Amino acid sequence: MCEFTVYLDGHEDGNIVARSVIKAIVKPEYVSLMDTSGKVVKVPSARITKVDTIMTELILETVKQ
Repeated sequence: MCEFTVYLDGHEDGNIVARSVIKAIVKPEYVSLMDTSGKVVKVPSARITKVDTIMTELILETVKQ
């Protein structure tokens, strides 16, 4: 099973919003992320721009409204 590190607006340690993410759900208002412990993080006004299974990274970008 892949466990992703999720970054927002850049690929730097300071931009990590979640670790060990196993599920991502895209909603119109937010992206919902669930980690291996079942904890859910909602990232408002975001979209997925990249999923890299080799590096186990998921990159989000803030959507400007």
